[in-house]
Amino acid sequence: MRNNHATISSFCGMMLLWIVGFMHSGQAQNLENLGKGDAFSMSGGINANQVFYQANGVADRRDPYNYFLSGNLNFVLYGWSVPFSFSYSNQNATFQQPFNQYGLSPTYKWVTAHLGYRSMTFSKYSLAGHLFLGAGVELAPSDKIKVAAMYGRLQKPVELDTTKTANLPAYRRMGGGAKVTLGGSTHSVDLTFFRAADEASSLQTDPRSMEIYPEENFVVSLGVNTKVFKRLSFKGEIASSAITSDSRAEAVQANNAYDHLDFLFQPKTSSAYYLAMNGALQYQFKKSAFGVAYERVDPRYRTLGAYYFNNDLENIALTHSSRWLNQKLSVSARGGLQRNNLDKDELNTMNRLSGALSLNYQISPRIASTVNYSNFSTVVNFRTPEQQFNQVTPYDNLDTLNYRQISQNASLGLNFILGESKERRQNLNMNVAYQQSADEQGGEALNTGSQFYNFNSSYSMNLQPQALTLSLSGNANVSESPMTQNLIYGPALSVRKSLRDNKVSLTGTLSYNNSQANGVLASRVVNLRMGANYVLLEKHQFNLNVTAVNRFSPQNETQQRYREYVAELGYNYNFNIK
Repeated sequence: MRNNHATISSFCGMMLLWIVGFMHSGQAQNLENLGKGDAFSMSGGINANQVFYQANGVADRRDPYNYFLSGNLNFVLYGWSVPFSFSYSNQNATFQQPFNQYGLSPTYKWVTAHLGYRSMTFSKYSLAGHLFLGAGVELAPSDKIKVAAMYGRLQKPVELDTTKTANLPAYRRMGGGAKVTLGGSTHSVDLTFFRAADEASSLQTDPRSMEIYPEENFVVSLGVNTKVFKRLSFKGEIASSAITSDSRAEAVQANNAYDHLDFLFQPKTSSAYYLAMNGALQYQFKKSAFGVAYERVDPRYRTLGAYYFNNDLENIALTHSSRWLNQKLSVSARGGLQRNNLDKDELNTMNRLSGALSLNYQISPRIASTVNYSNFSTVVNFRTPEQQFNQVTPYDNLDTLNYRQISQNASLGLNFILGESKERRQNLNMNVAYQQSADEQGGEALNTGSQFYNFNSSYSMNLQPQALTLSLSGNANVSESPMTQNLIYGPALSVRKSLRDNKVSLTGTLSYNNSQANGVLASRVVNLRMGANYVLLEKHQFNLNVTAVNRFSPQNETQQRYREYVAELGYNYNFNIK
């Protein structure tokens, strides 16, 4: 068991607030609005779509006809919303209503209550967005004091069902906690408590044969956010999590601060104690900022107030941001190191180096550029179980498998405004991207690396009096690996035209792509898309889209050439009644 908790005894003065209730999440309803504005409103919509499909030269890859009908309806009474939704097609049908999971959050001045199925967050190490069925409250009587508390069911009981292969039993889990924030934007302190426990009597069948036991968890954390002085700020948190893997185990003395908190958490023989902490220090100059961030999470650290948690990690990162040349050039940089296996009891250890640089430069009022670069390097040292247990000294077999993976990303973007007036706007955009990965073992390169290049450029012209937009683009992708080289390239032309005060819009896109593998043509694809959209009385919308694809694959002896056609006809209606 771990005993890293000298700071915990200073938190003993806080008591948890327990509130019982039921009902799910929704937007906060402000009780101050009662008797004001619209007492009742109803909104919703209906969407109907039909999809037709035909293929020549190849077997149908989808049904020749599908239809989809969906809708939603939302009743609102003084800010309390009750949503419904449904969908129906020739493939499936669903209907959803909120009463199996519903909640509301009424607000009156500085008091907000959460009732029903809700989720709240105290901190990333304690209660972090876990859904619960119960009640919560948030109080903000002033800018210097904030209080949040909750209590409810975190997990419903699930009995063992041998007829279901994917069935896993679960105990009923109840939990509650509180968070108190003292101070304002310049200096503040957060005190957080969270406790959760499984009810051993909530299941009729004991699932210990599946290694499932009733658990108990208590988390206490201290957070600080302060301006050390005018330009230097600090933000950090330290948390302690006590986990009992079987709450039916025998009670013992923990020989740490938890012996003084037995009214909140009783140490057992199956209890373990873990720490997590993070901190960020940033100094703000007139035109730049420098910072350092650190995080450490003990192996096996977890909280029952979160669905998923990363542990066994240590991160340190340096950050920089600045602006130069009269705000025309902005620079952002970050470099860091991450490692795991903090207790040195795992078979492999990973060290990960990362660096990133971003530059944005406004060359002129009409020309802007962007440059990005990132480099990630991962080093893994692996020891077999035999080497771990049979080594004579700690220095044997330090690097039995020294594996390194390097990944680099770089991109350059340029944007040109060629002309801008009331009648015509022209724009040219060009981008180049590069990605590279390489593997090394024992300092020697492995034959597993790959490179990827992407080039794309686009030109657009908007004729505003004619409500017409034309665009022409070109794209090329090259991927290289030790065995193959793939090339995909081709142009695309698109047109958009609006009619009748933008109530009608017509679109069309024609694209052509060639695909080559090791210099040999693999496929040639021509894609034509046409669409029309019409809006009637602002509430009714009709749309028609047609797609035709012509594919030629000379290497495919059975299906060298085929065509596919897809047509979609849709209608959408939205309403709002007050």
